[in-house]
Parts: sequence; structure tokens; C-alpha cells
Amino acid sequence: MDELENFKISYLSKQPTINFCVPSSNPLMFIDGISGLTLYRENNFQVQLFICEPNINIPEHTHPNIDSFELFLYGMKFTHSGKTIIDSDMALKEKNKIPFCSYQTIRVKPNDWHGGVSSKNGGAFISIQHWLNDTKPTHVSNDWQGEVVGKKHKQQLNMQEEL
Repeated sequence: MDELENFKISYLSKQPTINFCVPSSNPLMFIDGISGLTLYRENNFQVQLFICEPNINIPEHTHPNIDSFELFLYGMKFTHSGKTIIDSDMALKEKNKIPFCSYQTIRVKPNDWHGGVSSKNGGAFISIQHWLNDTKPTHVSNDWQGEVVGKKHKQQLNMQEEL
């Protein structure tokens, strides 16, 4: 084994067991400075990774058919009902108190108003979702009520209404 293979084995052995199974249908999303990748989908459960370009504003909105946890990874400010719940400074303070691999999450129930803003360096988060009311999991940007992120998002939602 070489140094890289040793590092790979060491790194992967330190990680919690996580199942990544990217679905073959529609796993990627690109809208208005946000990229999304569906990491896992099983029945009405789904996990998505989102990476935001710098200074992206995600206006407060709801997802009527989704119950979720939003997991802070880097550079995001999360709001819930108009109040800041997690930002980079809060997350950094918490990471200093608990093991580095523990992350801050917020619960977002159906119809809860929530949003976010990425930092000047960008941001990233994971959304762990339970899709409700016999709604087939796709992207959270499809199950959206409230102000849109931008022009591409508005076009996406208008195309969904036409189907």
C-alpha cells in the first residue's frame, strides 16, 4: 500500500457509517448560485447536499410536503420564523465544545418559514428529508412556497406547474 491508500483507509475508518447511493434519476440541481446533489433516496426519505456560491440569499419560504433537518456544514446563516438559529460564529463555538464531527441542525417542519444566507466565502449544508402527502421526492426547490431564489428558480417552478 502507498501513502494515499493508507490515508484513504485511515480517513474512511474515522467516518461514521453513511450510506451514499446517488439515485440514477434527477440527482442534480443547479439554480441561481446553488448546486444540489441527492446523496441518498429511499421511498419517501431523501438526503441532499447543497453548495452555495458566496453571498446567496435564500429567502424565507416553506415546503408544504417536506419535514426536514438542515445540517450546517460551512458558511451558512439559517433563519427560522425570521430569527437567526445558526450562523458560522455559533457553529464554530459549538464545534469547540463538542467533537468536530458533530454538527448543528435545525428542524424544519412542513409550512415552517425558514431561509438562509451564504457567507462571503460561500456555504454548504445537508438536508435530511421526509417527503409527505404521497409527494414523490425530487428537489426541495420544487416543493416551495414563498419568494423564489432567482430567475432560474422561478422558471423551474413555472415548468412544474405546467406538468
